[in-house]
Amino acid sequence: MLKRYLLCILLVLSLVGCSLSSGATQGTPFDPRNGTTALNPDATPSGLPSPMSTAFPSSTPTLAPTRTREPLPAPRGPEFYYKRLIVIDQDRQTMYVYQNGVVIRAIPVSTGSPAQVETQTPAWEGNVGKYVGTFFAFGTYADDAWYLFEHYGAMLIHGAPYIKQDGKKVYQELDALGVRPVSHGCIRLPTEEARWFTAWGPQGAHVIIKPLTHKF
Repeated sequence: MLKRYLLCILLVLSLVGCSLSSGATQGTPFDPRNGTTALNPDATPSGLPSPMSTAFPSSTPTLAPTRTREPLPAPRGPEFYYKRLIVIDQDRQTMYVYQNGVVIRAIPVSTGSPAQVETQTPAWEGNVGKYVGTFFAFGTYADDAWYLFEHYGAMLIHGAPYIKQDGKKVYQELDALGVRPVSHGCIRLPTEEARWFTAWGPQGAHVIIKPLTHKF
């Protein structure tokens, strides 16, 4: 009887040894308190992939340079909208001739006298009309005349007025050109400038006459 009891104890001890040996072989610690394996909470379960690292890179990412806004282009004047443009500045008593946005001629003029409405040169915008040539008005002649518009009569651009004496042309009020307005409403030019203007061929060119604001 005692012999059987001792054999049973030896058998149990051998089985326990096998279990301990098996757990050591698999690398899983055995908890003798409850007879189960003690799992390591930091260990990764077998057969599952390791979690990916969520740490941010140590270097600071390079930011793209901030794009600054380009300044808005300055507004363009009418000289950039017309291939050929004539601007008559009554305050300066000067006529500016533009071609392709560039001033090619600055001509002294004399515009209408502000003494009365009938002789004033009004502000106006339009195109140069037909060639008139030589005409006679107010007791004088004028050459190289170009039609503009009607205002108490025809408004023209023309050469300085003159009278004929002994077959010669005697020009009138040349000292007013580029200085003060004395005409009957037309735009007077020096003789040589009037010839240049005709040779330039102004018909159809755009014209802007600025108002007279200066007191002469």
